[in-house]
Amino acid sequence: MLADSSPPFGVVPAPGGLGQDMLMGSELPYRVWWDQASGVTRVEWAPGSVCGLADAQGATAAAQALGHGPVPVLVDMRLMSRIDRPGREHFTNSPGDVTAVALLVGSAVSKMIANFMIGMQRIRFPIRMFTDESEGLAWLDAHRG
Repeated sequence: MLADSSPPFGVVPAPGGLGQDMLMGSELPYRVWWDQASGVTRVEWAPGSVCGLADAQGATAAAQALGHGPVPVLVDMRLMSRIDRPGREHFTNSPGDVTAVALLVGSAVSKMIANFMIGMQRIRFPIRMFTDESEGLAWLDAHRG
């Protein structure tokens, strides 16, 4: 279940947590926000979304713009449809301000995507797949910078 503080898709919170939102365009297949209660950056992919290079770059930039430095990231990809090769390569080669990533999965498709990401050898931070959000958050808590 989504945290109450999650913005609608296409809206990314302004840097510095000032409580202002920057409208990035409702066509974006993701939303990114700082979860103060959990101390993690959250990235959620819209149902049926396809992540291409521009989306991967946008999600990374939005997470960095939050201004919390290197932090754990919870990626909810339960309803994602696929991620193309340039998108995967971006996440592999451009980790951004990340100490660890928990991939929240649900469908067979999202599990396959997560397994592919985990199997990539170039990832420079701990990454793990979870079907339970609370387990993912507990694991991330142990991987703070």
